[in-house]
Amino acid sequence: MPDAPTPRPISKLSLVLWALPVLAGLVVLALAYALNWEPWFGFASIIAGGLLTVMLVGNHFNVGPNA
Repeated sequence: MPDAPTPRPISKLSLVLWALPVLAGLVVLALAYALNWEPWFGFASIIAGGLLTVMLVGNHFNVGPNA
């Protein structure tokens, strides 16, 4: 069994960068309500931000199809 590479440590900067897409989705949701747009646009933005966060975390830990 080959030795697995040691994962990089999680820094505070990584945590902030991983949280940004979800926070941006929340900002879009607030704007959607403020501008009387359909709320589904804001919900979809939060979901897209969550998916982007999952991709960023997977890239950090070398998990996924590109690993």
